[in-house]
Amino acid sequence: MKKQNNKNKIIYYFVFFLVAYFLLFTATTANAQFELPSIGSIKPAIILNSDPATPLPNSTINITANLSGITGAGDSSYAWFLNGIRQTNASGVNKKTFTFRTGAIGTIYRVNVSVTIPSGENLSDAINLTVSDVDLTWAANSDAPIFYRAKLMPTQNSLVTISALPFIYRPGTKSLVSSNNLIYNWKIDGKMDSEKSGINKSSYAFRVDNFPGNAYDIRLEVKTTDGAVSLSKDTIIPVIKPQILLYFSDPKTNLPFGIALKNLTTGAVNINFIAQTYFFTAPIKNLKWLWFINNAEVDGKGNTPWLATLDLANYFSGAFSAQIKVTAQNPNNELEIAESITNLEVK
Repeated sequence: MKKQNNKNKIIYYFVFFLVAYFLLFTATTANAQFELPSIGSIKPAIILNSDPATPLPNSTINITANLSGITGAGDSSYAWFLNGIRQTNASGVNKKTFTFRTGAIGTIYRVNVSVTIPSGENLSDAINLTVSDVDLTWAANSDAPIFYRAKLMPTQNSLVTISALPFIYRPGTKSLVSSNNLIYNWKIDGKMDSEKSGINKSSYAFRVDNFPGNAYDIRLEVKTTDGAVSLSKDTIIPVIKPQILLYFSDPKTNLPFGIALKNLTTGAVNINFIAQTYFFTAPIKNLKWLWFINNAEVDGKGNTPWLATLDLANYFSGAFSAQIKVTAQNPNNELEIAESITNLEVK
């Protein structure tokens, strides 16, 4: 009986020590896993951030000093330096942001800041920048007379192509980044077009479906694959109506001469006209043409319907006034239509 009691005691003590060891080990492990460092163990630090990340030519850039691991940072004193020159007016207590104007593309800037925090400790940081840029140009596939030298404007159903020409430098250097190695992110009216964005996608095309009077807001973000450089550029693309201008036509060359007609006083009754179209998406020969005198339809020239010789003596006698109207329409898009009206007085 005594041996049995001793055996029970041994088992009891063994289980007791086993449970105690388990509880102690669990508590120690839990403390090791979840114990967080106290605020006193975090060292004060400073980092500079620029807005925008990469400066554009002749623009404003903001450099902000961000402190961490410190309370009461509002009493810190900041000393700013631009390319080694102290910026006295930008320096002082609580002046954690430095703003300046950039120069031409390719200009290099080094911005330093030295900060004395309330404890008396001094912190510093620097940031290197090179002014970069991207040119955005766009073209519409609209039609215009051969002598037209201005920009071809888009109308409904036009195809617009935008091209980006980047001049991106590595920060703090004169080293240009190859355009093939850049990421191009395209947005149209605030919506990202992921399918047409990516590495080396420096052009963007879309079909106009807006009505005249509206516009498209195109935004391009260009950045390096490592994120060291990032800049954005915007362009607004208006949508306009196609137009027709009416001119006198040289009967020998069938070319326009003089200025566009609007109100005309003449003694002639046999007049050659030519209509010139602007910004249609179809060539002039594919348009549907109609000529009118006082809203009565008359014939243009068969194979060249944008030309008309109007013998007004067939319609009037003596002195008279008349309205000459010409219309053109794209047969593939009934909304692509324009007209020109000239008020004519014959004496």
